[in-house]
Amino acid sequence: MERTFRELKSTLDLRPIYHWKDRRVRAHVMVCFLALVLESAFYRYLKLAGSQVEYLYLMRDLKNLKAVELTLEGIRYLCRTELPGNAFQAFKALGIGVPNHVRIIN
Repeated sequence: MERTFRELKSTLDLRPIYHWKDRRVRAHVMVCFLALVLESAFYRYLKLAGSQVEYLYLMRDLKNLKAVELTLEGIRYLCRTELPGNAFQAFKALGIGVPNHVRIIN
């Protein structure tokens, strides 16, 4: 149990919560729990895929992946940056195709 709380505080970068209503506190805890479940599943997929990339470095690379919405001549586009570092490993492990560099969103 202690390891789980330490994991929540460090990896998920939790901050103190400022909710006073029971409903909001429960919702906040549920969101944190779901984030932990998703993180555990993601970690497991990486291991099953044989990824040698350290998890924290991979998460840093994914945080550096950005998308920008542009509108040119009335058409909306979503443009993403190059995949930084080992970000491709995450897509590969999850079986998700890498998004196109540019895509129309209208």
